[in-house]
Amino acid sequence: MIEHLRGVLISKKPDHAVVDISGIGFGVEISLTTYDALPAAGDICDLYSYLYVREDTFLLFGFATMDELEIFKILINTSGIGPKLSLHILSGMPIGEFAAAIASNDIRKLTTMPGIGKKTAERLCVELKEKLNPFLNNADGGKKTFSKSGGGPLEDAVAALIALGVKPPQAERAVLAAAHELGQDAAVEDLIRVGLKHRK
Repeated sequence: MIEHLRGVLISKKPDHAVVDISGIGFGVEISLTTYDALPAAGDICDLYSYLYVREDTFLLFGFATMDELEIFKILINTSGIGPKLSLHILSGMPIGEFAAAIASNDIRKLTTMPGIGKKTAERLCVELKEKLNPFLNNADGGKKTFSKSGGGPLEDAVAALIALGVKPPQAERAVLAAAHELGQDAAVEDLIRVGLKHRK
């Protein structure tokens, strides 16, 4: 089992990163939370990892924190929740906020995340309430504001929403609405999360 990766970050997208370890490029599926925590390309990065194996499918997932990895493992062992949807959930809100929504049966909040309908949200509340109790006090800090040397925070947020399945025009409108609500110094991760609420 591949449980940890440390190497040079070759590239990163909102849902995927490539890490060079001794000349071998490992493609890693990631959440928006991990994307936000990654350094610039060319820098050393550390990721907790999980190798997902099903029949002829081999996918490597990477996480910035151990808590995120643990939540992922809980989610993929929940009926009807696969690895891709698990990443969408981890991208949709901070761990502590997600655990609190489960604990309080906040169906409305859970259904704001892409891919989560009412029935899925209800099932998550039933199956995960006790399992997520240890994460209720998780403070999801360390948010970073992206510099304008790259695509810029607005462009990064739009790209992330598109990667989550939002159509480009809707993604642009949603991010602009989020920026208006949060202010010009908003972190990319916040733009994405608030943008998801404005995506319709």
